[in-house]
Amino acid sequence: MNTGVPAQLAVPALTVGPFTLLALAVPVLLLGEVLTRRVGWLRRSNVPPAIVGGLLIAVGLLAASELRPGWVAVQGNSAAAWWLWPVLPQWDLSVPRPTDVERPLLILFFTCIGLNASWSVARQGGRPLVLYLLLAAGIAVMQAVSGAVIARALGENPLMGLMAGNVALMGGFGTAAGFAPDFDKAGLTGAATVGVAAAAFGVIAGGMVAGIVGGRLVERRLGRKERKEGEATEGAGAPDEGEGFLAEVAALVKSGRGTLVHLAVLVVSMKLGAFVSLYLQRAGITFPVYMGSMMVAAVVRNTHDAFRGGWLRTGQTDAIGSVALAWLLAVVMIDLQLNQLAHAAVPMLVILAIQVLLLGALAYWVVFRVMGADYEAAVMSAGMIGFGLGATSNALATMRVLAGRFGAAPRAFLIVPIVGAFLVDFANALVTTTALNLFR
Repeated sequence: MNTGVPAQLAVPALTVGPFTLLALAVPVLLLGEVLTRRVGWLRRSNVPPAIVGGLLIAVGLLAASELRPGWVAVQGNSAAAWWLWPVLPQWDLSVPRPTDVERPLLILFFTCIGLNASWSVARQGGRPLVLYLLLAAGIAVMQAVSGAVIARALGENPLMGLMAGNVALMGGFGTAAGFAPDFDKAGLTGAATVGVAAAAFGVIAGGMVAGIVGGRLVERRLGRKERKEGEATEGAGAPDEGEGFLAEVAALVKSGRGTLVHLAVLVVSMKLGAFVSLYLQRAGITFPVYMGSMMVAAVVRNTHDAFRGGWLRTGQTDAIGSVALAWLLAVVMIDLQLNQLAHAAVPMLVILAIQVLLLGALAYWVVFRVMGADYEAAVMSAGMIGFGLGATSNALATMRVLAGRFGAAPRAFLIVPIVGAFLVDFANALVTTTALNLFR
């Protein structure tokens, strides 16, 4: 029967469901590892493998959608109670509202950070932590002011500059989505689309630029050589060179009982943290979705330390967090929806490009010097770009690559997660609210 529909348009859409997306992320991650090992300039740029492989697939999906609209559809939301249960504020298995399928991986990763947040170690942050927070807050102000000024110079609404500045970059997808209704009311039409597109740009740029700047600081400013394969390093955040995703999974499986104990503690922390986050939201306090779980895990860790427990091991938690982080980044990169970025307005892309250049320069010339102009400062500078343009998970992925190549950076791995995943959110929210009132 002739339907009147051209044959090329009658091709059914290829739908990538949420759990297919999770499964697809693993070979995509492995592809990224192969490329970063074999392509010299990729290895030297210190870009996390998940971003390399994920970006290739995201570009491929974009090309497919442009050549044949509707042919490929990625569905990243899931309503599977069995998968989401550990991060839901409910005890039953009733069907939840659809949410990102990678949410458990995101919260697991940050819960691992909380479980390693020993107060005895945190005290070592001291003055550098305060300095780093002040630098991050200053960069948020810079992003807000420069974004608004550039937008106005281009004849655009300065609110677009704010959304494409500190809101979407320092704040990320969550902050952009959270503030979008307020920006819409203030006069920025399509604020959510602008925010998502800007945040997508930031994730890509942050993952690429952070490693390049960090590598240059270490090799050119400090003259530090890449550590030899198999050379031992001490301290957190230094994965063994040559290890990859499958090797880390195999090591966790080999650990057996120890892995199960740590996973059980993490799942309990995630579950209790979901209720803590719900309570904070009802109290009118806006936090990232993973904050409750981080707080619960930190309490568990410090209670363990207070009673001089010896069964929670930082290395084991780091390994679980590393697997969750790599898997998470691969999923996020595949599901970036680059078509929103490809169709973004030219003025917004100009604003974003300038923001990348400004933050790269500040990290290279200012953050590095203020934080001590040493190896730890170089790793923290890379981390600043990672969460200042994209997300804390981006920052830590890049920092792990640097630590794997050049050695451990325990102070950096202490300070960056605390500031990037928690403290800077307060400062950024204050900057956003003030700027929104000024430019509405």
